[in-house]
Amino acid sequence: MRFSTGAALAFLASALTTVLAETFVVTVGKDASLLFEPTSVQAKVGDVIAFQFMSKNHTVTQSTFDNPCAAKADGVDSGYQFIPAGTNVFPQWSITVNNDTAPLWFYCAQQPHCARGMVFAVNPTAEKTFDKFKANAAASAPPASSAPAAATSSAAAAAGTSQADTGTANALSAPAGSGALSSAAISGWPVVLASVVIGALAL
Repeated sequence: MRFSTGAALAFLASALTTVLAETFVVTVGKDASLLFEPTSVQAKVGDVIAFQFMSKNHTVTQSTFDNPCAAKADGVDSGYQFIPAGTNVFPQWSITVNNDTAPLWFYCAQQPHCARGMVFAVNPTAEKTFDKFKANAAASAPPASSAPAAATSSAAAAAGTSQADTGTANALSAPAGSGALSSAAISGWPVVLASVVIGALAL
């Protein structure tokens, strides 16, 4: 079997990206707070951002810089993750960055958490900073329709995948008009890990 030089280089580049990929762990509601910690990360292509739900009933829902507390129509969404008091099992939901040239914005859709500062950013810029995004959130009132359906998510890649150590996660087809998107439905407790791939779902 013969391989072209271009195909070989593409394979090597992909392998190198995978090897160099970093995983950022972001806690959601740690110590019963209304915070993502850290509040933002600078990620590169191939990096994984793993959100670990620590308390209460939060979401990781994608929004936009100008409308921080409203769900982005084609954005990703973890769905509500309820954490019983006294548990030592904390569900984790992850995204993989496949485009690091544009910032990504997220919030908790549990009202009024977003307006109280429960927001998160990936690759904020000098013009569109995390502090400005948080200020926009504080000045906004989330519409009733911004709350996501329980335990649903969308991802910006046709090859996006979901997996769980406990519970189920089934890949679904992309919604019409959404571009290169796929969706995943997650059920069961605890959902220890569900991962999706995210691309240029910015602004």
